[in-house]
Amino acid sequence: MRTLFEKNPFLEKLRSGKAPVGFFNYLRDTAVLDVAGTVGFDFVVIDNEHTAMERETTEKLIMAAELNRVVPFVRVPELVPYLMRNYMEMGARGILVPHIRSGAECRAAQKALRYPPDGNASCCRSNHADGFEAKNWMAYLEHVKDLVFVPMIEDPEAIEHLDEILDELVPGRDMIMFGKADYGQACGSLNADGTFTSEVNEAYLKVMERCRARQIGFMACPSAGPNGQTAADVRKVIEDGCSAVVLNTDQLTLAAAFKNIVDPCLDFDIKG
Repeated sequence: MRTLFEKNPFLEKLRSGKAPVGFFNYLRDTAVLDVAGTVGFDFVVIDNEHTAMERETTEKLIMAAELNRVVPFVRVPELVPYLMRNYMEMGARGILVPHIRSGAECRAAQKALRYPPDGNASCCRSNHADGFEAKNWMAYLEHVKDLVFVPMIEDPEAIEHLDEILDELVPGRDMIMFGKADYGQACGSLNADGTFTSEVNEAYLKVMERCRARQIGFMACPSAGPNGQTAADVRKVIEDGCSAVVLNTDQLTLAAAFKNIVDPCLDFDIKG
């Protein structure tokens, strides 16, 4: 029998003074979460924005993450309240919403993830997260109060409205993520080699510092060198002041790992 209503391990690690480490899950095979749990990842962000992921597949990945003691987060494609609530019902412990540009948008997303009187999520007492029993409903309501809401700052308009966005977040539970690539694209300032311009990096640091001043968590994806992300990249963003680290996609990580092995091997001569 599975254990219901466990405290959110992601938040428990944060409260212990440690930075959780996760990755973006684009591949649609539960074996990825088996590997992630085995090597010790704290959390996963199951991506519904840039993949062809179906909701049924997302549900299976959430359950695979639970089974492997990896905290499941979901990135939704956009601010769609019913989707956000549905992933919460499936068992997601955190929701990332891309392209939040204002306090009003942030408030709408926050309300979609909270039940009355704190929000407007609709009630269904038959879901995975509440154990499919109506008698569990009150315990479930308390349980989902620690769901982590992560608005993503990816547009110059969001920087202009940053304080009102932060006003909608709960310190110690919610956090901000800054999308460097989207922000650079919006500003027309991405470097051809995949690195980020000073304009992007300055905005990133500004948001991080504003979050720290407001005691709001900051989730970061480390910049990577030509051979992919390293432990040193993770250490750097934590030392810079981020609260949680989400690595590149499983696809990028797999490609970099394969490339590092295969590239030196392609021109080996067979001994005669």
